[in-house]
Amino acid sequence: MSSPPGGPTTTYCARHSDTPTRLRCGKCETLVCPQCMVHSPVGVRCADCANVTRLPTFDVSKPYLARALTAAIVTGAVGGVLFLILGPPLLYRVPFMDTIAIIGLGFAVGEGVSLSVNRKRGNVLRYIAAGGVALAYLMIVVTTLSLGLSYLDVFHLFAAAAGIYAAVSRL
Repeated sequence: MSSPPGGPTTTYCARHSDTPTRLRCGKCETLVCPQCMVHSPVGVRCADCANVTRLPTFDVSKPYLARALTAAIVTGAVGGVLFLILGPPLLYRVPFMDTIAIIGLGFAVGEGVSLSVNRKRGNVLRYIAAGGVALAYLMIVVTTLSLGLSYLDVFHLFAAAAGIYAAVSRL
């Protein structure tokens, strides 16, 4: 604090020592600047008194991440195997049914990840679900290429992208 002769004292923010301010926390009277003040229902608070925490829906801990990763791998692998088993007899008879099945697989992976983490949300969970769909599509491509078929064309890549979007939209 500095005091000009005959004038009011200049006060500075507790966290930003070069920012002059006259604002104080409504609870502890700590000086706060506009950058670090938090608006609460009872007035301006400092970050310590405001007790800012993340919403529980977006608070994803490591055990939840492990569950999400397991669910994405299992759902993607099982979906890929089911696609390969049901693919030749059922999916080739109806036009674009294999494309719809890949998109449905993406929805199933996203829903499986969402259920495994009690409907939590977050970017990391979206990446995990997208990886699960990519795993399933990769299984389908590798297996069909080894059988002499090809799922590596524009329509199936579009279906995989739409499946990833379906999975990500669930989270």
